[in-house]
Amino acid sequence: MYYLKEFKIMNKKSNFVLMFLISILFFSACKPDKLEIEVYTSDIQSVNAGEVIEIPLKASFSLMGEDKDNQLPKATELAKKYLAEDSEFVITKGTFGKVMSIVTSVPMGTKKSLTKYIKKNPRPIMLEVSENKIFLKTTANLQTLNSELKDINFMLSVDLPAKSTIFRITSDSKKKVTIIATAIFSEKKPYLNFEKSIKRRKSVVVEFKGGDGSVYSEIPIQFKINTN
Repeated sequence: MYYLKEFKIMNKKSNFVLMFLISILFFSACKPDKLEIEVYTSDIQSVNAGEVIEIPLKASFSLMGEDKDNQLPKATELAKKYLAEDSEFVITKGTFGKVMSIVTSVPMGTKKSLTKYIKKNPRPIMLEVSENKIFLKTTANLQTLNSELKDINFMLSVDLPAKSTIFRITSDSKKKVTIIATAIFSEKKPYLNFEKSIKRRKSVVVEFKGGDGSVYSEIPIQFKINTN
């Protein structure tokens, strides 16, 4: 009887640990698997002239486990407050859970123009341009969003950088432009120092890895478009 009682206690503890681990897998999996952003070289010229442009962005999340308490739709509705009005959310079944895709946009501008824009248009992330260098940065709205998400579940939050952040840069300039980046992948090849010139109507794709060992877990994702 003693061993049976001990087994039941251990079994209860195992079930509790298992459920806790499942919860962690589901709710801590809010680091995006992938961010995909498309930038045109003429966007940089417009930004330097003082404009703020909404740049297309797609984010993909893999959410493991089951959402028995229906918290994911609640979190989705909350996130809509901090995204463009025409943002689209799609939730589908994945191999081990659910996959959520968000098609939205991110504002790009100078530090001065973005400061004014973000006050009227709350966004969790932005593209800040300084001397033709583009930085992917978070805003104070991301902290506010995560604080509100924790009211739904204390382990629920959105963490950046994504596991993979992909920029497609397309030239629509008459002259050649040069893309310069550090510690990236392009066409599945790693580059410590990347530099490539492209002609009009040509594109280049650069990928930034965002794991714990990545330099971009410490500094903003960044690259330069040299139009000279």
